[in-house]
Formats: sequence, structure tokens, C-alpha cells
Amino acid sequence: MQAPPTARPPEPSWPNPAYAWYVVIILFIASIVSFLDRQIIAIMVSDIKADLGLNDFEIGLLQGPPFGIFYALMSVPIALAADQLNRRNIIALGVTFWSLATAACGLAGNFVHLFVARITVGVGEATLGPSAYSIISDYFPRQKLAMAMSVFTMGNLTGIGLALMLGATLLGAINTVGITEVWLLGEVRPWQLAFICVGLPGLLLTVLILTIREPFRRGRIRSEEAVGGAAQMGEFFRHLRSHGRTFTHILVAFTTMVLVAYANFGWVVQHLVREFGTTQIHAGYWYGVVLLICGTSGTFFGGWFAGYLARRGHADAMLRASLICTAPLGPVAALTFLWSPTLDWAVFLLGPCQFMGAVPAGLAGASLLSITPNQMRAKIGALYVFLSSVVGISLGSTMVGFLTTYVFRNEQMLGEALALINCIGIPFGVILLILGLKHYRASLARIEAQTASA
Repeated sequence: MQAPPTARPPEPSWPNPAYAWYVVIILFIASIVSFLDRQIIAIMVSDIKADLGLNDFEIGLLQGPPFGIFYALMSVPIALAADQLNRRNIIALGVTFWSLATAACGLAGNFVHLFVARITVGVGEATLGPSAYSIISDYFPRQKLAMAMSVFTMGNLTGIGLALMLGATLLGAINTVGITEVWLLGEVRPWQLAFICVGLPGLLLTVLILTIREPFRRGRIRSEEAVGGAAQMGEFFRHLRSHGRTFTHILVAFTTMVLVAYANFGWVVQHLVREFGTTQIHAGYWYGVVLLICGTSGTFFGGWFAGYLARRGHADAMLRASLICTAPLGPVAALTFLWSPTLDWAVFLLGPCQFMGAVPAGLAGASLLSITPNQMRAKIGALYVFLSSVVGISLGSTMVGFLTTYVFRNEQMLGEALALINCIGIPFGVILLILGLKHYRASLARIEAQTASA
């Protein structure tokens, strides 16, 4: 006779809030470093084009597909590991790997070498997202998760802003020296030295990551399946199918918004250079300031606004906050890229663009985690990373370069290309969020009932 299943022991109380926020801050710093390393290339477009003899489309390829596709592919096995193994150690190994890979970008002497080096950066950084999503969800109850995820995700915009600001400052200083002789490496051009200087200090982050304690895994729903990899994935895909409409609306909407964001991250600096005749160092610095101030504050506001709507009784607060704040973004972006008569006006209008565009950054992951059992949270994070990387990161920058090189056949029409992508992508995403509200509310109710009865 089969023994009756034993009752699941009660879960321990939530961790000390101060320590939980300490974990979020460490992961926030890791997010800053990851985005600093991946986006530093945006400030060096002109130098890389000149040295390697590339066009806009090839630069778009370097910024998007080699990083995005392999970042996405590696997120799947990493998520499987993160749902079973020590998530802190996975992140620590990833930080070490991507820091060395960023420095290796400085050794590239042609398009292929730089393409391969960008692949290795993507492989290393794939460890952070799924593992961090899962860890944070075990440190905060659902009503506080939106703010915690928003703070973590603020690192994205902070990292990109710092990549442009520090990159501009660093490149300006290195340019005054010119080609440098480096021990064991020989002659190194300024943009190559910038990659090395940004990548190697990231190794110190590994020490901080190791101070994090692996948390107790909460919110598991009992499954009769074995814990093997195939059974894990089978259970995960059954969960996706059972909430199919909800996941479809959320994933497609936020992936589209990521595509628009990365189109802007990759090309706004060059748009300012070509449209207003400024230097890439000057343009990069001021766009970095905009991202650092308006982008991070927009992400923080998104977490606060979602919490406010939740306290007002809106169960769909995370999606509702996202659609309310991004709805005006398309027209403002068109005004920014097509109308701005001066550099000052362009920088001023980029502020509200980045603020509104940053609101959904933390809410996307939080909304997905809120309708996913614990044993699947790294996998749902990986699925979002996979889609946003393959579609958003890989295609965002590449589409802009494709439009200027092969559609408009004029590299001075960056503003038109950016306006087109913003004015199509953002309204499409907002419409999907509106249509997904009722499905999201229904999924939340079902998950709460399942968890209570488990």
C-alpha cells in the first residue's frame, strides 16, 4: 500500500526587510555592471565604424544579435539550473565570465572578432536575470514585489546611463593619448582600451555577490511529477498553456517595448551627432544624464504607482500602471525625433520619453512572477529574457541600421527610423496590455487559490 503524502511543513516567516533590501541593492549593482558592459559599445560607434570599416547595419548587428541571441539561448539551461541549484553561485560565476568577456572585446581587430566577443558577453550576462528574479521573489511578499523588482530593474537604466556618461568621459580622456602601448597586448586603440578598462573592474562585483544568502524557496505548488529536467519543462509548459492568453498578452506587449527601448539605446547618441553636429562624447554624456535621471526615476515611479493602484483595489495594478504611463510615449517620441530644432530641445524632450518608457521595466518581471509558482519562476524569467533578447535586443538596434542603410538609403535619416519604430511599437504594446487586463486578473485569482490549497 502506498503511504499517504506527508503534509508540507509551514513556510518560515519572511526575511528581515533590511536584509531583503540589501540583497536587492547588491543585485541592483550587478544589473548596473551588466548593462554598463553591454551598452558601452553605443558610445564608440563612430570610432569602431572608422577603424573596422563598417556601415550602420553592421554596427546594428554588433549591438544586437550576437549579444541578444546567445543571451537568450543560454537563459534556458541557466533557468533550469536556477530553479534547482544555488542561485547566488550561478550569478557569481556569470559576473566573472562576462567581465572577462567585456575586456576581451578590447582585443578585437575586425568585425568577426568583435562579434564573437559580444557573444561571450551575452552568455555570461544570461545568468543574472532569471536567477535574480527568482531570488527576489523569495525575499518579498507579492504586495511588495513590484517595488523590489522595480529597484532591481532600475539598474538597467542606471547601467546604460553610466555606460554613456562614463564611456564618454573615459573615451575623451583616452582619445587625448591616442593609440597606447599595453604590456602583452601591443598597440591598443582608444575604443579597445575603453572596453578593457570597463570590463576588468567588474571582477570585484563577484565578492559582493558572495555575501548574499540563498533564500528559502516559497510558493511551491505540489506536483506529482518527478523533478527531472524533462518533467520540469513539461510542468512549466502546462502552466503556460493553462494561462495562455495572459502570458501571450504580457510577453508580447513587454517584448515589443523592449525592442523600442533598445532601438533608442543603440542609436540616440548617433542621431544627436548626425542631426546637430555635436561630438559623440558630448551627445553620449547628455543622453547618459537623461537616462540616469529620467530612466531610473521612471522605473522607480512605476513600482510606486503600481503599489498605489494595488492599494486602491486594482488587482491588475502592474499592467494598468504600465499602460497608463506608456500610452503618451509614441507622440512624444515622434516630436523628439522629427521636430526638435536644436540639440537642447532634443535632450529636453528625451527626458519624458525615457521616463515613460522606463515605467514598465520592473513591472514586466513582477507581473510574470505574480502568476507563476516558485518552482517555475526562474524559467518564466528566462522565457521573458529569451523573447525580449531575441526580439527586443537583437532586432531593436538592427532594425534601425537596416532602415537607414537599405530602406531610406541615407544614414542621416536616423531620426525618421527611430520615430517609425517608436510610433508603431509603443501603441501596439499598449493595446495588448489593455486587452490582457481581464485575463491577468483571472490568472491571479487562480494562482492564489492553488497556492492556498497546496
